[in-house]
Amino acid sequence: MSFYSNTIKFIQLLYLKKIISIGKFYILKITDSNMIYILGVKGGIGKTTFSIYFAKHLSSLGKKVLYIDCDYLSFGSLILGHKNIGLVREIENRLPPLSRSLEYISSFYVLKLFTDPLDSSKIYRLEEKIYNAFEKIKDLDIEYIILDSTVGLMPDDIIIKSLEKLSILEKGVYLTDIGSLNATIRYAKMWSNLQYKALVVNMVPPIPEELSEAISIVKNVYPYNMFNTIAIVPFDEELYNYNPSREIQNKRLNLILLSMLNNSDNIIIN
Repeated sequence: MSFYSNTIKFIQLLYLKKIISIGKFYILKITDSNMIYILGVKGGIGKTTFSIYFAKHLSSLGKKVLYIDCDYLSFGSLILGHKNIGLVREIENRLPPLSRSLEYISSFYVLKLFTDPLDSSKIYRLEEKIYNAFEKIKDLDIEYIILDSTVGLMPDDIIIKSLEKLSILEKGVYLTDIGSLNATIRYAKMWSNLQYKALVVNMVPPIPEELSEAISIVKNVYPYNMFNTIAIVPFDEELYNYNPSREIQNKRLNLILLSMLNNSDNIIIN
């Protein structure tokens, strides 16, 4: 079956959703504050790239953005140039909250949580102090929080529970590839606390046969009442080798973000 035929069949199955064409880029009105979790069960799937891209894109629109690096390896902080200690180490050393862990880099705030992976085991005994530090985020008048998660971050994690107390609308982007799609869907079911969910199949080889196969697989496993937006993102070398200092635009990522911020149900596949 041709790529075109597969696409048409998939769209027919999803007739209750609004289809967005990549050929036309719509600037939608952005409303309300949001906390967006970038989640996944597999490493190397693009969580940090998506997180930083979203933070940069929102800040370019004049929004006050906080990027939270919740990856145990702090890779996002590294490539953004945040070389200071993380929040957990800051609390342990009895330093003023956010005095070292929070930096303003380029056009948005960066909050680094972990100095090294071992810090992740210390958060449970520091729960109250972590929450108190997060409370100080309110003083920054942040409009959008982007959380770059570690692999398989759970909804009952201390970091998530502390952020929930800020009472900001919570949304999630579940990043996957074709091989981990079923595991990602099972993982997404655990997050009942999110008001909006987007499923993104990332790094699909950009050739018709591979894209057609991706659409067919997603069609068979996609639970229609579970995700507000579903997107297939072809492999993009600029994103794969993403450098935050360079200005790039990816229409699919822009559309995913804008769909989430406008609480609209969309299929982004063609």
